[in-house]
Order: sequence, then structure tokens, then C-alpha cells
Amino acid sequence: MRRRLLTLLLAALFTFGLATGSPAAAYAGDNAAISVNTKDGTTVFKVAFAIRHVMGDVVDETNGAVAYASCNDCAAVAIAFEIVLVEGSPSTVTPTNVAIAINENCDTCVAVAEAYQFVLGTGGLVHFDKDGNKVLADIRKELHSLKKEDLTIDQLQAELDSIAARIADVLANHLVPVPGRKTGQQETTTATTATTPTTTTTPTTTTTPTTTEPATTEPTTTEPTTTSGVTTTTGP
Repeated sequence: MRRRLLTLLLAALFTFGLATGSPAAAYAGDNAAISVNTKDGTTVFKVAFAIRHVMGDVVDETNGAVAYASCNDCAAVAIAFEIVLVEGSPSTVTPTNVAIAINENCDTCVAVAEAYQFVLGTGGLVHFDKDGNKVLADIRKELHSLKKEDLTIDQLQAELDSIAARIADVLANHLVPVPGRKTGQQETTTATTATTPTTTTTPTTTTTPTTTEPATTEPTTTEPTTTSGVTTTTGP
């Protein structure tokens, strides 16, 4: 059992790494929430939240959520949020957002993986204003407090979508340039991809990565390019 679990997790993480072009990338400072539950009657809830300021020539940040459940009357939940502020003029922009949920050999079990990534070209150095920092701090607390609430999958999804909307508002209204550094007014483009939660009633392994399409253009955006990945599996 332990060997099989290790194999499955390595396969999931390898998929996560491959999405970035390097299997080791999942360990190289990218944002990842990994939840593994093999104990009956319990819930394992993991949250990852990160804000990246990127000024290099390559923007390849990865945001991922992996949930694995192999138990009875149990749940594994993984939630990852990442904000990537592109403050330079990169030649390559290939961010990745992935969610993987695996449900194996279990009864009345749920595995939920949710990943939200925001990528914003700022045209220069920026920081959040006082109100924006407060909202983001509140969101961090709320994400961790979700583990204490007895939410259905639909209720959890609604909560996370609401949080994502608040983050988008912060990026639109509460980013200010660093004093002495100008931000260029850039053309606005918005690209959004999303998946609908899928459900399987068979406790077999399900692995469904969701990734962003690579881009090689400069991030000339004043609105965030947002990607969300969701995979959900349930046992009978």
C-alpha cells in the first residue's frame, strides 16, 4: 500500500513538474498545496498562498494543488492561490496552473484540488497599498479557517470563487507604483480559462491536470490573466 501510494504521488508530482518543463520545478520555490489522506473518518486540508514579484527574462511560475484520498468516510482538500506580479520585460511568459485530485480504493470519500493563479504585467515596480495588504491578510486567514467549517463541495467552490474575485479587485484597485519608479500604461488584455468540477462515482484513480497555455509575449496587461484549475473525485 505504501509503495503504491508513493508511486501515485510521484506520478502526480511528476506531472506537475512536467507542466513547467522540468520535473524538479515543483520543488524550486513554486507554490504547491499537497493533501494526502489515508486515515478513515478524517479530513486533511492543505492551503498554499503566495505572492511573487518577478523581474527576470523568464516568467515560468507554477501554482498547483494535489489531493489524494484512500480511506473510508474521509476527505483530502488542497487549495493553492498564487499572484505573480511581472515587473520587468520578459521575453518568455509561461506560467502554469494545475489541479490534480486522486481518489482510490475508498468508500464515501472526497478528493478536491483547487488552484487559482493571477498573472499581471505591471510595467514597473509596484506594491499593495494599505487597504490591499489588509484584504490579502484577511484572505490568508480565511483560507486557513475554511478547514474548520463543514462545507459541501459547492459551498467550498462558492467561497473560493468569492476569494478569487476579491483578489482580482485588489489587483485592479490597490496596486501602486514604488516611489521613483514609473509604471507604463499598457494595453489591456484578459485571458481566462476554467474547468468545471468533475465527479466520478467509481473509487478508481482519477488524474486530471489543468494547465495554462504557454505564452511567449510580454505581459503587457493592466488586468490580471487568471487561470483556475479544479478537479474533484468522490467515492460511492
